[in-house]
Amino acid sequence: MTRPVQKIDTKGIAEVLATGMKLKSVMNKKGLKRARCVCPRCGGTIRATLAGARNHLHMACDGGCGMQMME
Repeated sequence: MTRPVQKIDTKGIAEVLATGMKLKSVMNKKGLKRARCVCPRCGGTIRATLAGARNHLHMACDGGCGMQMME
């Protein structure tokens, strides 16, 4: 039995990646391990952390949009 093909939201994925990479570059320039910023989708707060030796990004919005990313 096959499942129906799901449509991928490429604009949403691109927005999450762009926000995450921009936030990571700002955090690296300022030497921060934790930061908060305004979510471009819902206006909530994005909380971000750089973890590990390679500064992997963990971010999530606490608003209602559900934007999150783990690098």
